[in-house]
Amino acid sequence: MRRVTAKPRASQPRAKAKPRRDPRSLRRQRLQRQAAIGAALLAIAGAGWMLWPSEWIQRQGTALGDGMVALSGHLGLTLQSVTVDGREQTPPEELLAAIGADRGTPILALDPAAIRARVENLPWVKSASVHRGLDGNLKVHIDEFAPFALWQRDGKFYLVDREGEAIAASDPGRFSQLLVLVGDNAPQHASDLVAMLGLEPELKARVKAAVWVGDRRWNLRLDNGVDVKLPETNPTAAWLQLARLEREQGLLKRDLSTIDLRLPDRMVVRLAPGSEPAAAKPTAPGSDT
Repeated sequence: MRRVTAKPRASQPRAKAKPRRDPRSLRRQRLQRQAAIGAALLAIAGAGWMLWPSEWIQRQGTALGDGMVALSGHLGLTLQSVTVDGREQTPPEELLAAIGADRGTPILALDPAAIRARVENLPWVKSASVHRGLDGNLKVHIDEFAPFALWQRDGKFYLVDREGEAIAASDPGRFSQLLVLVGDNAPQHASDLVAMLGLEPELKARVKAAVWVGDRRWNLRLDNGVDVKLPETNPTAAWLQLARLEREQGLLKRDLSTIDLRLPDRMVVRLAPGSEPAAAKPTAPGSDT
């Protein structure tokens, strides 16, 4: 009997472990792929534009555009995120509704000009810019009106900005701490007034309302009910004089109703009804204009 010796089976080489790929490398390759796709789409669009005079391209233009949008979606060029900056007063739900872009929408289906027009139609938005990127991000930047003062007209209050432009906000009552302006064209002159008042910050804090009189000068209403009549010419000097008298003599602690600063050589005060006469300062009747 012949002995058969079995040969040992050759051992199989172990498979080498696949090296892990750097996430940054994957992201870079994805962006390069998207850029290549975008370049191809732009090339197609450019070719279509060059051939636009032909009747065939004119007939097929809509179909070509729709096809490019669909192709971009299949290739992964879709909206992934929306980034907004500059928002302070605009309600976020109103802003997102105006943008009107859902995640997964082909990025080329988004019309930046149309989105910008809708966003700029919001009450608080002064201007907007919209940029769509091949990385799937839609960037929206807005510049809002800055509430500067409350304008009282015909028994209603309106918010205005520093340039005097009305803000179509539905809730001006939220800004009751702002200076109240009264009179036609008052908002257009308020910026200069506030700058002048700022020269004396402590006294400025006591000014609650300003009335534009005769389209040429201001009356101020203080927090204690005293009316201050500023002159048409050089109101800054009169304002500084009032602040000095308040610091040195406590003028506003007296029981007064009106302080008239329209005369260059003297100040005229009126006592509140029922108060005792004050001999320190001359009083005289005056015109309200």
